[in-house]
Amino acid sequence: MRGKQKSAVPAGSSKSLQKAMKILFYMGQHGPETRIAEIAAGLHINKTTVYRLLSALEGLDLVQRDPENEHYRLGLKLHELGTKAVRARTLQSEARRYLREMAHVCNEAVSLAVPGAGGVVCLERFDSPRTMISVRTPVGALFPAHCSAAGKAVLAYLSEDDVDAILVNNRLTRYTEHTHTRMAELKNDLRRVRERGYALDEQELEYGLNGVAAPVISPDAHVIGAVGIAGPTPRFQGKELADKVNLVRMTAQKIAANLGDRSSWFEK
Repeated sequence: MRGKQKSAVPAGSSKSLQKAMKILFYMGQHGPETRIAEIAAGLHINKTTVYRLLSALEGLDLVQRDPENEHYRLGLKLHELGTKAVRARTLQSEARRYLREMAHVCNEAVSLAVPGAGGVVCLERFDSPRTMISVRTPVGALFPAHCSAAGKAVLAYLSEDDVDAILVNNRLTRYTEHTHTRMAELKNDLRRVRERGYALDEQELEYGLNGVAAPVISPDAHVIGAVGIAGPTPRFQGKELADKVNLVRMTAQKIAANLGDRSSWFEK
């Protein structure tokens, strides 16, 4: 008889995460400062567990401990994350109308990518009934940055350290024979992206699927994100490709101009 399959997640880890989140919520509701005994009593969690979880949260800068009175308060990292979340939603809302307009003009799948924790994140997308995409990146998920046009359009304008960290974390997974699986090849491609101002995906993520994307650049030359178009390879040739290149570049410029000084919000 076959035994039960072991979970890839350590036993109790999800419960610990839930307790840690409850502690953060409790502190937010009963702050500005709280004590271990107060949290333990309020959440019916033993003091040892509360102390252990607070220590872990402190190590992540999510809470701060006052060494004089042993009181805890929410850390500034939470404020930073919350601010970034609000700003990302602002970019998403500001860009949505331009993406809809672009999707209407090209009648292809379009997307908005932004630099995020651990890689390049899909912030918005509009699909087209004309374009069947097997490897579909949902909103909020990480793009395969090394082999998607939108991903490469973001990578090309990040610092080399950030690019290396993302690529090491995400790995250069091979999807087709056209996928860059060597760092040197990919970095040459990113150099070409910067030279011409747009990125191409030439069946690197999926056979029969091409893409083009342009970076959204702030006035002080920081990348805010990238807008991209994806569709069947035959529709990304010659004049059709040139039209799509012009369309993504124009859309990226409109979004950057509309954000104005607020583009600095999205810097690290």
